[in-house]
Amino acid sequence: MKTIKLTLLFLLTLIVFVAGMQSCTKNTATPNPESWTYLAAKDGLISNYVNSIAIDPEGSVWAGTEFGVSRYKGGSWSSFNTAQGLIYHQVNSIAIESSSKVWFATPFGVSFFDNGQWKNFNTDNSELPYNQVYDIALESGTIPWFATGKGVAFLSNDVWTSYVKDEGNSLVYNIVRSVTVDGGNHKWFGTEFGLSEFYNTTWKTYLAENVLADFVVRLFVDSKNRLWVGSLAGVSMYNGSGFIDYNTSNGLVFNRVDAIAEDRDGMMWFGTPYGVSSFDGVNWKSYTTSNGLPDNWVTDIAVDPENKVWFSTKTRGLAVLKRSI
Repeated sequence: MKTIKLTLLFLLTLIVFVAGMQSCTKNTATPNPESWTYLAAKDGLISNYVNSIAIDPEGSVWAGTEFGVSRYKGGSWSSFNTAQGLIYHQVNSIAIESSSKVWFATPFGVSFFDNGQWKNFNTDNSELPYNQVYDIALESGTIPWFATGKGVAFLSNDVWTSYVKDEGNSLVYNIVRSVTVDGGNHKWFGTEFGLSEFYNTTWKTYLAENVLADFVVRLFVDSKNRLWVGSLAGVSMYNGSGFIDYNTSNGLVFNRVDAIAEDRDGMMWFGTPYGVSSFDGVNWKSYTTSNGLPDNWVTDIAVDPENKVWFSTKTRGLAVLKRSI
């Protein structure tokens, strides 16, 4: 009888211990360090076909789509298309001077939104060299440079200056897909046939032997003043002395890179037609529709003041990733 009582006591103690351990495990489980939010046409976005995204100093999100522009401010949407003053409904790129001054690149010229007023520029009313404008970058925060299908141009104090391919010291190719300005005021132009660097009056060309491919899709300068070159064959990082190449062989989810951004932790983000890759300098991680993205084709990336990463997608609107680590 004594043995039976001891056995029952042992079993009861064991049951209580196991139950306590399960409760403890349940209560101290590590929360998911990542959470996703999605914004689409059903929520107020003007279109799910989004080409570009930018975030102004106040944290308002601007999305350029195939059917106009939407601004997400304070949880509310407002949209603009040709009826409100936008030069054309398809927006390729967005550049922000301030919360109230925004540039938009389209296939039919550029629009400037200035404190609620619109001003449009094309080949008919300005010296813009070509109406197809792929990208815009700002020099000193206020001087817009335009990447077009027929060279590059900038506008300063109402004066236009243009550059095209020429013999000798010049732009490498006239179809310019991307433009950026680095911390040393070097201008960089990604074309369909190479990369051009312009500083003072000197041009320098980089071809496939320097970067992964001649067809450059996207340029980005990070917080360390390193240039990232997204091409059809991966992404190359230029540190001032040479290029380091990354592609699917060493971590990138897909070789065509359409979008590049850096978050506030120094993490690099790369958008491709087959998902997104993040890179901290050592480790890669990829995201697709299997682990968060609504659409694998990511067209642009931006980071807000809270370090949330925003992705514009080809057909499914916007996705927002919040990382707790």
